[in-house]
Amino acid sequence: MSTFSTLQQALGPVAMPLMGCALLAAMILIERLLVLGYHTGKRTLSHGGLALLQSHSKQPKALREEILALWLVGKKQKLASGIRLLQIVALVAPLLGLLGTVMGLIQVFDTIGVHQGPIEPSMLAGGLGIAMKTTAAGLIIAVPAVLGVHGYQLWVDKLVAIAEHQINVNNLKIDGVGTEVWA
Repeated sequence: MSTFSTLQQALGPVAMPLMGCALLAAMILIERLLVLGYHTGKRTLSHGGLALLQSHSKQPKALREEILALWLVGKKQKLASGIRLLQIVALVAPLLGLLGTVMGLIQVFDTIGVHQGPIEPSMLAGGLGIAMKTTAAGLIIAVPAVLGVHGYQLWVDKLVAIAEHQINVNNLKIDGVGTEVWA
């Protein structure tokens, strides 16, 4: 029996949506780890911001600040791309698990409803198994997704804060303000 058939049997009708959530979460988690790791290691945000500042060093301070603020917002959005989708997966996966739980319990009650005579535990096992397995699957998908959402957002915020600080210090230096104490 294939892995897909085994999952389909264990998780019932919500197997495909749960597998889709798991795949999407894994892809986003890995992709963001690689992207943010690259930008952290290469310090691309700080270097890019300082290069932009240098290219506009002849502009008035207010204009430089506006240009850099807009640039930083755009970079932050790019760094955070995918995090909102990961957040949606983190919200949907446990709901799918709960839906599977309800469907498993409906299966149990349907089995009991048509049965005449004493109830055997084996009659309940299939539906209860689906109920518990879908709940677990939804939570197993949601927990790393939630951790990824918050961890990656903190990482993005930290990268932007570091770049912003370096840009601000260098912006003051352009205007002749001594910043040795702040650096």
